Amino acid sequence: MRLPPLPIAALTALFLLTSCASYRPPVTAPPTPLPAEYAVRCPSPPMAPGSPEVDAVALALKHMYDLYGLCAGRMVDLLNYLEGDRP
Repeated sequence: MRLPPLPIAALTALFLLTSCASYRPPVTAPPTPLPAEYAVRCPSPPMAPGSPEVDAVALALKHMYDLYGLCAGRMVDLLNYLEGDRP
């Protein structure tokens, strides 16, 4: 006994039902908040020393380099956090 061919609409519905079973609907979740240490602004750079002494200028320059290193490290940590390398 030969079975009659199924209509195309019935086959389409059958394929849709099987494909929906393996499909996971997208989940919308609120973004995770940034750690508090990333919300702190970098400190303002120090003022240039009023005296032209070499030692005072060298100390101000070293302090400026320290602030730059702090802010650059914080920026790298923030970029790593945003890219998904969360601790």
